[in-house]
Amino acid sequence: MNQYLVDWYLLQNQAELCWQPQQLRMIEANLLHSLLCNPREIKSLALLAYLRLLQQDHVALQELCKLCLELNPNAVQTRWLLAECWLLDRTAFPTFEPNSSLQWQQEELFLPLWQAHVRSLLLCKQFVSAADLLSRQCNQDSLFVQRLKAELASAESRHLEAVQILRSLVAQYPYDLALQEHYLRSIIDARESVLAIPAARAAVMIHGEHPSLLGHITTLKLYQRQPGLARRALLMQAAWCSIQPLSMNHSNQLMTYEQSGHVDWLESLYSPVLSRPLQMPELHSNLVLQLASIESAHTKNHADKFLATIRHTPAFSQHLIAGKGVPRAQQQSHRPLRIAWICGDLAPHPVSRFLLGFFCGSQGLRQQEHQLVSVFNHGDESNSSLFEALPGLDFIDVSGFQDHHRVAAVRALEADVAIDLSGWTGGNFLAGFLARLAPVQVNYLGYFASSGVPEMDYWLGDHQLFPKHISEWHSEELWRLPRPFLAWQPPVELSEAHQQVTEAPTGSIRFGSFNHNRKLSDATLRLWGALLERIPGSILVLKANAKDDSATQELLRRRMLRYGLDPERVDWLPLTNTAHEHLQQYRTLDVALDPIPNGGCTTTCEALWMGVPVITLAGATYVSRMSTAVLHGALLPEWVCTSPEAYLSLACAQAEQLQSLRSRRDHWRRHLQSSPLGNASDLMYHLENAFSAMHAKALDRGAVCI
Repeated sequence: MNQYLVDWYLLQNQAELCWQPQQLRMIEANLLHSLLCNPREIKSLALLAYLRLLQQDHVALQELCKLCLELNPNAVQTRWLLAECWLLDRTAFPTFEPNSSLQWQQEELFLPLWQAHVRSLLLCKQFVSAADLLSRQCNQDSLFVQRLKAELASAESRHLEAVQILRSLVAQYPYDLALQEHYLRSIIDARESVLAIPAARAAVMIHGEHPSLLGHITTLKLYQRQPGLARRALLMQAAWCSIQPLSMNHSNQLMTYEQSGHVDWLESLYSPVLSRPLQMPELHSNLVLQLASIESAHTKNHADKFLATIRHTPAFSQHLIAGKGVPRAQQQSHRPLRIAWICGDLAPHPVSRFLLGFFCGSQGLRQQEHQLVSVFNHGDESNSSLFEALPGLDFIDVSGFQDHHRVAAVRALEADVAIDLSGWTGGNFLAGFLARLAPVQVNYLGYFASSGVPEMDYWLGDHQLFPKHISEWHSEELWRLPRPFLAWQPPVELSEAHQQVTEAPTGSIRFGSFNHNRKLSDATLRLWGALLERIPGSILVLKANAKDDSATQELLRRRMLRYGLDPERVDWLPLTNTAHEHLQQYRTLDVALDPIPNGGCTTTCEALWMGVPVITLAGATYVSRMSTAVLHGALLPEWVCTSPEAYLSLACAQAEQLQSLRSRRDHWRRHLQSSPLGNASDLMYHLENAFSAMHAKALDRGAVCI
């Protein structure tokens, strides 16, 4: 056994050289020669299986596992192979039971089996058993035990603890590539942005652009709003895939295209992505979001398939529903309704900024009990402390719980109405809404399309978001407020409340957009190109990606030329470090332009607040009518156009009266403040009335939600 361990660790050390195929070919030749001499030798078969595991040849791994089962099912090597196959694919050996099949004994010295046992317990969410097994290992300070402790911490959503464990290990073992990769992954999971870039640079300094690091570099570049550099890292990783098997983050693959502005390509990428396992939740939730953003006819189909997959997972059937008590609508006896706001975006994110304004602006005026439930930990980016300090608002953090515990914790609040503020965006908790968190469930504010979840009772908006003859697909019942669906009343806790209206620019008229690259569709570039052509000397100001990301700008420049927009007339603004700096950049704009079909919302409110009017083109769906709703809410319907020609004509009219336009910068904020859009307490009054009416309807139906 000791010699076998030596052989196994030799092969494991070679794993870091897997990008040099000749090393693995030499090991493979030695193993095949050994098996020719003794084809029934379990140890050599297990080593060959480990080699196939490194090469991600899962079919060969399963065949070798079956052969070992026939030869010696009780050998530790066979039990280890079974565990590895099961960890890769739980359907490969459905009769395999980790606890009984592994039969780990403390006196056994085969560490791969012990590690597989711990990892299988983590996969089964048996965290107490995994912790107990770890505590009984004599080498507590060893690298492999500490890494497994970090995996346990991550599995229990104790991401910061995992980062601390791995940070200490990296300081001791800076040349361990697998450890560096594990550390980067944990930092990303913990959203520790301060640590992420230094850690990535240190890893690249030692190991170069190694294929196992490229996926994490892609993710970090996306976080930095550098999609061109992210796509470079992803394409390098794809090139390595042509040499050897590698795990690719296909969600990142889609996002590099989307964030480079290639939103129109999503329709073409849709079919290939469907070939990926639907068990990859982040990939497919992102795809639902991305398809909805371009008004794709595929949105419903993909949402239905993904939801069906979630319903058939063991975790959903065993933990989210079974025996947990499905909420029912109850008659209220002289107590206010309990409203649970379920949010995955308590960070410097538009949803939390709007929400803070709603609650601050309605302090002392609310009639119902409100609970804010955080379901996602944003690490050092979190702004949850702003909400914890608010009187009259109960703050509950369930972000560290596993899904079934989160469902139980939210149900224990006994909320009458649960509001989903995330939809299919990152950090969402739609699996919980599928399992039913409250008698009444509402899709509101944070997502620009129908959730597609049948258990979501209402989709809340207003008459501008949901016109009378709406043709947009939706699974929920529409609920229209008699006023704008949101409010923009910045509280003192936010930078917006302390910003003076910016001064007007000088020179030729300056149009612009601070919307993300993902909104710069082909139709948008074509429309803005026509506008610049009509108004000689006009400038287009864009702020969508890091200014030093030349790769993204080059891609955008090529697309602009293709659709008749001269990139030499574009002023590229840099990203900023603070909200104050960002808001002050509105001094570079005379008029803000709304993109199509995925329009702005926060940017429209910001522009009006900082003294810049906005031109929008009203579409037929929620995603293309957000600015329409904002401008009507601000009592500025004349800035809403019904055709591209009207959009261009309105822009030309502003250029003709430029001096008058620039002299009225204060007008737009005053107009907003005195409009329904600027009244947060009135919004909360109407929201509470809506929630009461929804609950009353549930009582009338005798709702039993299953």
